[in-house]
Amino acid sequence: KQVVRSGEINRYSAKASSLVLYPYIVENNNARLMTPEKIQANYPKAWDYLELHKKTLQEREKGAFKDNHWYRFGRVQNLGIWEQAKLMIPYMITRLAAYYDANDDLYFINVTTGGFGVTINTNITLQYLCGLLNSKLLDYYLKQISTNFRDNYVAANKQFIKQLPIRTINFDDPADRDRHDRMVALVERMLSLHRELAAAREPHQRTALQRQIDATDAQIDALVYELYGLTDDEIAVVEGAGRN
Repeated sequence: KQVVRSGEINRYSAKASSLVLYPYIVENNNARLMTPEKIQANYPKAWDYLELHKKTLQEREKGAFKDNHWYRFGRVQNLGIWEQAKLMIPYMITRLAAYYDANDDLYFINVTTGGFGVTINTNITLQYLCGLLNSKLLDYYLKQISTNFRDNYVAANKQFIKQLPIRTINFDDPADRDRHDRMVALVERMLSLHRELAAAREPHQRTALQRQIDATDAQIDALVYELYGLTDDEIAVVEGAGRN
């Protein structure tokens, strides 16, 4: 499985730099440990690697893994829920960031070196929520309530993220529905532009793409200000904080 750490999640992009052996089968958000026979039959090189480190794996937590399932993970909470559409938010940030993982099925190692995933059970979309979380406004709000660390880092964990004021949408109101749909379109554009930027090699291509990203980012912020009904003076405060 592809694993990302906190520093590898950015606004609208993510890049996994590590892989982890994952001896589980995921079905309906439930993870089931593979049998040794299944691993040997389907992943013989992975099994050879595990066997090479069997003693070390067995001796974890003072020998708690000295049984037939010595290759299992030590912590299995929420192990099966990562392979679904979600937002990924890094834990330690200087700017609030969210990546919409539609089908990459990315995993975090844990909260403190990675972050956490967000799913929703309302009628707004993850793309819409992604736009809100990447906006200057919610970044400004988070920094007023979060724990501050050195070098302008703040914590973006569940304790603080759940306090953010999320603008709901009245889908019976055509104007509100239009705002939601405009946000989704802008976020989809941002995700596409960031993928293109990651693949671009020529400096002139990267410069052109960055200009498009900056322009689209400004459109998203303007839409967020509209959604939350900010006055010009309030917008100036948020924009001024972002330049500090």
